[in-house]
Amino acid sequence: MAREPEPILRQRQTLGAQLAAFRQAAGLTQGQLAKAALCDRTTLAHIEKGRARADERFWRACDEAVGAHGVLLTAFHDLVAAKQDHEQREHQRRLAHARARVKQLSANGHSGPTSAVSTSPLLGDVEPIDPPGAPVRLDSAYVETLHSRIRELVELDIQFGGDQSSGVALRLFRSVHRKLGTAQCDPRVERDLYATAGELGEVAGWLLYDAGQHGLVRRVNHEALNLSRLAGDRSMELLTLQNMSMHAGHLGRPMEALRIARMVLETDKLSPRLQALFRTREARALALAGDETMAKRTFQRARFLYSEGVRDDDPAWAWWINDQELAWHEAMIHSDSAEWDRAVDVLQTSIEITPGREVRRRYNHLASLFDAQIHAQAWCDAGRTIERIMPFVDEVGSTRTATTLWGALDELDTAHPTSPLRDAAHQLRTVLAEAGYGPPTA
Repeated sequence: MAREPEPILRQRQTLGAQLAAFRQAAGLTQGQLAKAALCDRTTLAHIEKGRARADERFWRACDEAVGAHGVLLTAFHDLVAAKQDHEQREHQRRLAHARARVKQLSANGHSGPTSAVSTSPLLGDVEPIDPPGAPVRLDSAYVETLHSRIRELVELDIQFGGDQSSGVALRLFRSVHRKLGTAQCDPRVERDLYATAGELGEVAGWLLYDAGQHGLVRRVNHEALNLSRLAGDRSMELLTLQNMSMHAGHLGRPMEALRIARMVLETDKLSPRLQALFRTREARALALAGDETMAKRTFQRARFLYSEGVRDDDPAWAWWINDQELAWHEAMIHSDSAEWDRAVDVLQTSIEITPGREVRRRYNHLASLFDAQIHAQAWCDAGRTIERIMPFVDEVGSTRTATTLWGALDELDTAHPTSPLRDAAHQLRTVLAEAGYGPPTA
């Protein structure tokens, strides 16, 4: 669980202690209450200590089981409200910072959500890595500079999405790719150089995917895969392959996505966490292909593998598959199966457990929640979700997320929502357009 602010952590610990006190007063063991709450005893023990989070369904079940008459459920709602208040303050702080960064991007020639950006206030101009007329030395210092740029690109994505950072990443990747073919390289760092170039390509491919640049995504992913293979970097090769599977599914090519995932599962001896990642890709592909039963069975297998945790020898990027990402994929499988009410429930959980600093992820998950609520005709809830989405639209540059929102709005046009929701939807359309995200064209 991500480290929470101290006041929120203390409030969560107090809630856990209340649960333990009510349970003991009711004469229930942890095992008995866990059964009533549809969880395991270990999870319940962590919740009582304030070391684990739980959703509203858990607290409602516990409140009823111990006879708390709403006390536990009210305390949970107070915790959620306190957490949202803290995150709103943090969000406003980041939004002010983001606007300053976007203003600087605009001053440097940024012309819209999907334009190729040549500079970034976080990364700085990419030219110092290759100043005009300067001799190029592909040595350890150059490799370390690339590592630093990759870390900054990842941070920029977490906060602000792929639209602003994809152009920087693509330009840098092209620069590195050109040097690999023309410049002299210190033999001692050649393998690390190719591995780092492959990692940069993987990051660029992901950012281009978020920016909706799908033709470039395929080309960059294939080149990143080639560089990782030349370096013998199997871990980065695997990360790129799972990106390729994800992208194929997004493009409506579920069998291609399925073949990539199964090829890896059949040929590699993977750790439980990496198996979980590729089983998740397999499950998503199966759901997209219409095999709902096998998709859910495969996803449950992925969840079991995920529960075994990360091993010391797992690659550094294994952090990427976490509770909130797994919950989002589960919700997408329900969406692909038109189980909209269940998708809504799981998406709400994914948003609750997403740390505040993961702004782009939260925006994307909220967009998916809005889409599921429209399909479920949960009009009041959809209106409240629009209110939560609005502050992100001009802060986070994610064409992928904006496309999800427009799809939901188009679906809304075919339904008969309440008047307040129609008004809120009109406002969302206006804000999207003003941020440079007009309706997608055929």
